[in-house]
Amino acid sequence: MLMMSEASMEALSVFAEAAQDLVTAGLEVAIERFFICADFCNQSAEKSVQSVSLQQLGHKQSYSHDLRSLGDAVHAPEKILQALAELTPFHPEIFYAQYPSEIADDHVSFETAQHLQAQSRLILDWARSIVVAGA
Repeated sequence: MLMMSEASMEALSVFAEAAQDLVTAGLEVAIERFFICADFCNQSAEKSVQSVSLQQLGHKQSYSHDLRSLGDAVHAPEKILQALAELTPFHPEIFYAQYPSEIADDHVSFETAQHLQAQSRLILDWARSIVVAGA
């Protein structure tokens, strides 16, 4: 019987949450809640990076709204860092500083939501190659 470390088990759990968040993002697009989709993409990306940190380093990184800095901490490749940077502005605290929540969906288009889903999927696939392979 293969035993996994506690950090590896937690990494898989956090990775599963990231995957769920990306599925939820897709559902939000279907009901035309585009900012909520963007928020779930942001959450999925953050959890993807945290799952890599758990797998590689045995702990989560200190939380930061700057997703690129989280990616830097785990030595993510440039393509992933760029995707993380694109998702950072869609954290609610950052986004709502510019746009009130009542009009948030008016400032995220269907096309933007789809693009953010693709970026988040790219990050999730990268994390899968590390977390699942290391389990």
